[in-house]
Amino acid sequence: MKREHNPIINLRYWVLISLVSVFGTNTGDLAVRWYKQLAIALNLSWLELRHLGPLPVLVVCFVLLWDLEKKDKSKIELYFWLAIIIIRTAATNIADALVDDLHLGFLISSTIFTVGLLCLALLWQKNRPKPIALNFVPETTGIYWLMMLMAGVLGTVLGDYLAHNYGLANSALVLSLLMVGLVLAGYRGFLVLTPLYWLGIVLARIAGTAAGDWLAKSAEKGGSGLDLPTATLISGVIFVLVAVYWKSDTAKS
Repeated sequence: MKREHNPIINLRYWVLISLVSVFGTNTGDLAVRWYKQLAIALNLSWLELRHLGPLPVLVVCFVLLWDLEKKDKSKIELYFWLAIIIIRTAATNIADALVDDLHLGFLISSTIFTVGLLCLALLWQKNRPKPIALNFVPETTGIYWLMMLMAGVLGTVLGDYLAHNYGLANSALVLSLLMVGLVLAGYRGFLVLTPLYWLGIVLARIAGTAAGDWLAKSAEKGGSGLDLPTATLISGVIFVLVAVYWKSDTAKS
């Protein structure tokens, strides 16, 4: 994507990344629910792809967004955050498919995506401009978006594992506090470093998975008691309000 369409990586960026992780968890689950309802309504067995069902639509949406973004010369962040939402939604679906549909399990799935993310991080670091400013704008190349997808898948797998073993409420609370601590301690400094930047992204995905699932689950399952559509609406509205009304205080160079 063009530099002028990307947000500066500052406190606002990390808050929005955290909020969109919650929203993307909900949209991923909601997309699968709608997909299943469509398959049942149309009585089409070839639609029974389970968690991967919405993926072709998400791929098309991302390609169309990528094409529109290249033609737009305005200085807006809309394309970046729409891409993040699509990627996060797809990552939720892929992670659930790996663990629930393909039965790869937590250990195999997390190992594959951890190794893959580390390898791509080395490549991304090699191509990053130097020196790196404290408030910088990311180069959102194809590698960057692939890493965002892999971080999302890894974060979803880890978030689901922790929630399953330690409970939704406990996981959501502890992980959210860890994310807040990491951001407040590092948004002015060490989070610009490649390994810690992607650690922050993964932790945001882990915390977002636990928080999003807690928000959308019934009280009997340890959740907030809201239903999935309501939870999705709430997490989406909060993200949009923060994105719109919290203006970045540093101009892009």
